[in-house]
Amino acid sequence: MADKILDVKDLVVQFNTDRGVVTAVDGVSLEVFKGRTLGIVGESGSGKSVTALAIMRLIPHPPGIIKNGVVKFRGESLLDKEMVDMRKIRGNKISMIFQEPMTSLNPVFTIGNQIEEVLELHQSDLSKEQRHKKAVEMLSLVGIPSPEKRIKEYPHQLSGGMRQRVMIAISLACEPDILIADEPTTALDVTIQAQILELMKKLQKELGMGIIMITHDLGVVAETCDDVAVMYCGKIVEQGTADHIFNNPRHPYTKGLLESIPSFDATTGDAKDRLPTIEGMVPSLFELPEGCSFQDRCSKCISQCRQPQEVLALKEVATGHAVSCFNHY
Repeated sequence: MADKILDVKDLVVQFNTDRGVVTAVDGVSLEVFKGRTLGIVGESGSGKSVTALAIMRLIPHPPGIIKNGVVKFRGESLLDKEMVDMRKIRGNKISMIFQEPMTSLNPVFTIGNQIEEVLELHQSDLSKEQRHKKAVEMLSLVGIPSPEKRIKEYPHQLSGGMRQRVMIAISLACEPDILIADEPTTALDVTIQAQILELMKKLQKELGMGIIMITHDLGVVAETCDDVAVMYCGKIVEQGTADHIFNNPRHPYTKGLLESIPSFDATTGDAKDRLPTIEGMVPSLFELPEGCSFQDRCSKCISQCRQPQEVLALKEVATGHAVSCFNHY
């Protein structure tokens, strides 16, 4: 069995709003293993990014609060650590690539300054020359040409794909045990997207790190992930290996997501059929129905699904494959 790096159990994150308390993450449990990629998938607003921010202890307080749960990194509780200790872990042992590199990078500092800042913070024994050399090496590692030239440039001088590579270089500068990638290929064209995903797989193999890939794109999941957790309205509704999820989905929501992937005729290149859709909209977290949150969009809904006391916890339906649904056959 692979080495477990991260263990999250029963994580609950709430936000105080003008309309009252809302639960954005409700009882999420995850495991991340060395050298494996966990994909967290679901529509916008399902709680994917909030889960990642909670793991990093980056939930703004107020209005947010981690109400319940356990987050253990290599056996140590992250939720019990002082903030000064968390700062030593972030960017060092656990790194995160945020959705939009242009807003994540500081526009008034060079690329080199921003990579070297991470090294200065977490590897203070390095000299200025050593930090500069390491920064150049990181740019080269992520496939940026002429790194000695690029290191002196500012974010606005780079393309979207190059900025995303810089973000990866910053995230990997201290060779973390876990990389959290929040929609790392958003707004990139398909060619650059493929290059970024291939780069991440290559670096994972070289460094042996675990990756949490947060995305709504099932194509990205199929390409990169070993394990998958499907989220809906703050809960995990199905969890298993990528093989389980793609070849034997059990939850109607998972099936709906998979059916919405375009398919093409190999000979003509034309789309085979009109794409099926999941009817309806994701309910507001303020107006969740009693029972299963997916009930109003589900063609398999039965009376049990509408009973508040009947909400199912994840139940194992095969080895390593769990689902929260009465109709999981």
